[in-house]
Amino acid sequence: MQRVAELLRDDAEMRIELEKLERALRPLEDHYQPPLSPPPDLVSKTMSALPPLPIPANSESSDFPLPEDALAGFPVAAMNDGVETPARSGSGWADWMASALSAAVLLALILPSLAEGRFESRRAACQDQLRQFGTALTQFVNRDEQSRLPAVAKEGPEAFAGIYAVRLNEAGLLGDVSSGPTTRDSSSEHYMLSRWCPSLGRPTANAFSKSSIDHVATIDELHHADHDTLRELQQLAGGHYAYTLGVVDGNDFGSPKFESRSSFAVMSDSPGNQFIGSQGPTSSASHGRLGVNILYEDGRVQFVSLSSLGSIPDHPWFNYRGDVEAGVNIDDASLAPSWRPPFANVRQR
Repeated sequence: MQRVAELLRDDAEMRIELEKLERALRPLEDHYQPPLSPPPDLVSKTMSALPPLPIPANSESSDFPLPEDALAGFPVAAMNDGVETPARSGSGWADWMASALSAAVLLALILPSLAEGRFESRRAACQDQLRQFGTALTQFVNRDEQSRLPAVAKEGPEAFAGIYAVRLNEAGLLGDVSSGPTTRDSSSEHYMLSRWCPSLGRPTANAFSKSSIDHVATIDELHHADHDTLRELQQLAGGHYAYTLGVVDGNDFGSPKFESRSSFAVMSDSPGNQFIGSQGPTSSASHGRLGVNILYEDGRVQFVSLSSLGSIPDHPWFNYRGDVEAGVNIDDASLAPSWRPPFANVRQR
């Protein structure tokens, strides 16, 4: 990866070739849509499609007498399409019950498969977004004289994890970041990354102003925003993703130097409050609380179950001291949701 990065940096023809390859692959993204969820009325529709319930002419003489409340809420005319049903034996009722049980068994088999397919699709879409962020971060590093990742400031309006999106956007590596899936502006062939995980959906305009949801702030806007606006911009800038808070190298705090490490986490799905030890604003753990996607410095994206996070040598959401703060050395990765400062007592305005 480092050799490829150096080649792209030094060879203009290779950069043109890379752009051609990206344009050739982008049509695949245009037509991608995660599968829809099963409709909420699937069970009721299935049950309504069952054959009409036969009503014996004299339920008392039937071999299978009906309970007094068996027909409560069931219009007999509707069940028989308005046609009077002749008297039958109790076997008709048994047949109907067998059909109902069969439908219930089929639904019990199908619904978990549909839910699993939906889960896998959204997880894959989220992993795709993280890989694209990884590409943007690599391009940022290639342009940086010290080969460092986008920096979280030590204090002030730029001292929050979501600043990565602001810096990438100002470098022209995200474009006008949209609120939906990766999309294309047909007038300029311009592609835009989403900050929102498919499993969690887009934030509602009831909780935040629409302009903050659809817009990534500029550095100038951060420095001139009032307190409430600044807090909202800091919370939404990084979307549903966590980013590295930086590292402490001796007595100096700064952004990690990019070294393509396979064990150094750079981004992940945003952790829930139970993981960051705070009641501050953040999104809940995504993907059904089963696990999280983690982007490592070498470009690899791995899905890790929540139960196995503690067994990772370098926990992605805590530094070596167990705090949600910047790493205590250059190899200590520590990720946090967008609003989080690099240190607990940092002034953010």
